[in-house]
Amino acid sequence: MKKNSSYLLNFILLTVIIFSNYSFGKEFQKLFEITSATNSVSNIDIVISKSFNDLIYRLTGSNDFRIIKKIAPDMKTKKDFLVSYEPVKINNEPYLISKFNQDSLIKRLDELEIPVIGFNRPTSIIIIKIDDGKNQPYILNTSSNNLIDQDLKELLIKTSNQRGMFFELPIFDLNDLEKLNNLTIFDSEKEIILKNYEYDFEINLQISQPFINQWIITGDINQQKFISYESIFLDLEKNLNKIADEYLSDLLLVDVENSILVKVANVNTYNDLIALQRAMKRLISIKDKEIRSYFDSSLSYAFTINGSMESFMKEIDANLDLQFIEMKNDTILIELNN
Repeated sequence: MKKNSSYLLNFILLTVIIFSNYSFGKEFQKLFEITSATNSVSNIDIVISKSFNDLIYRLTGSNDFRIIKKIAPDMKTKKDFLVSYEPVKINNEPYLISKFNQDSLIKRLDELEIPVIGFNRPTSIIIIKIDDGKNQPYILNTSSNNLIDQDLKELLIKTSNQRGMFFELPIFDLNDLEKLNNLTIFDSEKEIILKNYEYDFEINLQISQPFINQWIITGDINQQKFISYESIFLDLEKNLNKIADEYLSDLLLVDVENSILVKVANVNTYNDLIALQRAMKRLISIKDKEIRSYFDSSLSYAFTINGSMESFMKEIDANLDLQFIEMKNDTILIELNN
């Protein structure tokens, strides 16, 4: 491990980041839980093995089989990381929910010096205008339910879960629908939609069917050729994964250690302390921590983190139970939400 002890540079960088590069990333709370379709698979080990492979893809951003073999060279090793599994039905289809051990897996990845992506994940708002040649062109949203709408929603859910990030569709209320149905030349569909959301990036697409079973995707993913209905989803999945690669790579915790001082306020009771410990467990960048003091409902820590100050602050920002307050006298002040 490389060691970086340049406090001044890091805190200057941190100040710049806080005030000029705000992120709307969110926590992917079930990061170590994989839901896999079982279909006709009779051997449960096959599903568990695939679930483990999918988890490594989610954590590292790589589906290189050689990396998986380094982490767990055989089925027994994969099952050593398994905490539990449970068969469930989703829309009357069989699935297996597999839960893996966060501590032992992160320790293994750290030993192998394989960078990971923590619970903080980017959020994308996707605006897809659909012109199927039958209905009036419309914006895909959570309430629309044509066949293509349902298939696109399933693809977005699948890709979001596989990559551990948020590909989200707009939610329209009656006011939104009225505005969108009564647009003037001075109105912007995007402006009406996007003002309601916080997100890291947007994706704008148009999916059209100008001829029978001849579809084309344009916009941020520009196909420039006609394809079949089935190919829409193959092409879209491939391109969404390319976009995920780009954004998730920026969140990899680099192989650099930093020492920082952190003070957490609003820790008043034993239950608050337990809640704080749970919140810190979701800060994967923390390698080691030492309690320095407890005074006036505040706990002071010395942290050793893996990764940059920027990645640590993004983890704090995305954590539902913690709130960044300020940086004062070389100490990061945080408050526990309770």
